[in-house]
Amino acid sequence: MAVTKISEFMSKVGRQGGMSLTTGFDVEFDFGGNSKSWSNFYTDDNKDIVTMLCDEAQLPNVQSSVGSITGRYLGEGAIYYPHTRLYTDVSLGFLMDADLIPLKFFTAWYDYIFGEGDQKTHNGSISGARSAAARTTSRVNRVKYPYTYTSTTRIIKTEPNSISSNDRAPIVYTLENCYPYSIDAVPLSYGTSQVARVNVNFYYTRHTISYGTSSNVR
Repeated sequence: MAVTKISEFMSKVGRQGGMSLTTGFDVEFDFGGNSKSWSNFYTDDNKDIVTMLCDEAQLPNVQSSVGSITGRYLGEGAIYYPHTRLYTDVSLGFLMDADLIPLKFFTAWYDYIFGEGDQKTHNGSISGARSAAARTTSRVNRVKYPYTYTSTTRIIKTEPNSISSNDRAPIVYTLENCYPYSIDAVPLSYGTSQVARVNVNFYYTRHTISYGTSSNVR
């Protein structure tokens, strides 16, 4: 009897596409046509470099602030109830190509928030890098209005089907008014060569969860 139930259970899971794997996800940034200086590194020509090199993400958690009531009934302890939805930060990890497109993109985005002005450039050579100058010491940081730098960010959990390895999307988290508030240090060292990566932390106001139907399993 137990073997029959397990077989029925596995058949049911199989019809739903099998078990979910952590290696299937896509991350996309949507600026809604609000093209700014940082988006030069996120054009149609190279946005796939940023999205495809995202090798670490998480589906945002769900959390509530709670209050408590005591003394409703004689002998009853504290009763907790939720009153506020909380949206915590999200961290994304990116591998980097030799042109450091992900690092350039997020750093330029972050600089724009604080009004750093036009991006400093050099000719890409080691001699050009050594002659690069700092911005003027009298510059000021004037924080931009949020609507000018926030994005709609989508973290899409993907699964395979008969069409491709990521054609099925059972759930997507849409993060509203998302922006990078912290870019972690990128460690560099001599020794065994490893692919460089950067971790970026984002704040957002809230997220919307969209549930995919099971009609795209096959």
